[in-house]
Amino acid sequence: MPPKKRKQLVYAETDGKVYLVKDGVEFRFPRSTEPLPFDYEEIATMRLAGEDVLMVKPLLDRHPDEWLWRDDALERDDVDTVVKNAIYMTTMRCVSEVAAVDGDKVLMVKAKRGFSVGYWNLPGGFMQYGERPEVACAREFTEETGVGVAVGDQIGAYVSTFPEKPAYTLGFVYRGRVLGKDFHPKEDEIEKVDWQTFDHGLELARNPFAKWGIVDLYRQLPEKQANIKIHRHGSLKTRGLSGGKGPVVFLDRDGVINKGVPGYLKTWREFKFLPGAIDAMRSLCDGGFRLAIVTNQDVMGWKIVSHEGLRKVHDNMLKELLKRGVRMEEIYYCPHNLMSQCRCHKPQPAMLLAAARDLDVSPRQAWMVGDKVSDVLVGKHFGCWTVWIADAKRRRRFEDDGRRARPDLTCADLKEAAKAIMRTDMSRLVYKAKEL
Repeated sequence: MPPKKRKQLVYAETDGKVYLVKDGVEFRFPRSTEPLPFDYEEIATMRLAGEDVLMVKPLLDRHPDEWLWRDDALERDDVDTVVKNAIYMTTMRCVSEVAAVDGDKVLMVKAKRGFSVGYWNLPGGFMQYGERPEVACAREFTEETGVGVAVGDQIGAYVSTFPEKPAYTLGFVYRGRVLGKDFHPKEDEIEKVDWQTFDHGLELARNPFAKWGIVDLYRQLPEKQANIKIHRHGSLKTRGLSGGKGPVVFLDRDGVINKGVPGYLKTWREFKFLPGAIDAMRSLCDGGFRLAIVTNQDVMGWKIVSHEGLRKVHDNMLKELLKRGVRMEEIYYCPHNLMSQCRCHKPQPAMLLAAARDLDVSPRQAWMVGDKVSDVLVGKHFGCWTVWIADAKRRRRFEDDGRRARPDLTCADLKEAAKAIMRTDMSRLVYKAKEL
């Protein structure tokens, strides 16, 4: 028996007023099949029990005085329950967290309950009514860790949904200085309090605010604290820091830019650009995106290719790309094999963390594009948008892994990925990812 088709309702709001229709004695959202007295742009789809609510931006040339105030709708008895639920879900939740640093480590707590149960997070939590965010994070920090904290400057303010939740949360992350060493975790909430390196902290965290706050704090650290050793081709050093601004697309190399070869690619003679890859990269550059390569090179870890051998391959690749109008900011590579337990091998996020500092980019303005599930996972650890390059055959072969990794977009090749990235509003991607 086919699944029952869900109703789709239209939620149009502007300047705090909501468009509703009178149905008997009750006000409700219009159905998508009903004509509306205005044009609109689709924003998102909110999934509530039994209904899909299409969020739209009405295109109006006047203020709709006759519409109902959203706050009034919550208090009235003649407004449909679905309307009230949708309005409630669009009301911003607020949380506040603290990032305290000791050398090259950040203090984190492992949660026993709530959204982050089983994961690590920055100390903090929901703000109380009327509470300032810097006061809230100090209160929550002390409750969770058992020690005091001196709250410093704000690192950032972030907005995100949580997985499978339609409501948005506004998160504030502050610097902090711990006022004690004898931690006493809150027994019913926190399993453990400990210092984590920045890259390992990204792997352990689930909360997007924690990830973004950790990366943004790392970008501000003095050089002696941001001391994760990462191998770079050296383009930024020889050219001088680009000083460029704008979003960054991180690209895996083999299987995305060039064809993979049996075993490992060892020489420039074996290097073949994939069809459409150069055009795709050029279109991204022309569209205002900066590009950087992030690649595991196990071939070096197995002593098959030397650093000099890899440099020759990359020098030739960069020359060819530059001739075709593609500028690569930098190449980050891990020269270790999978068994080495290094800190830089994808899906560990150390290379992306270093790149964020080098290129002065936030995860919220970055994409990770790769053909392996480890590429998707490293992007997820880092907190950026992810694209999995996989044709139909590869999707079937790695269906379970792909489902667990949950890429934001899945595309057949880099050409398709570039088009998808350029037409995607990143502020709304969290909705679109569920619909693709």
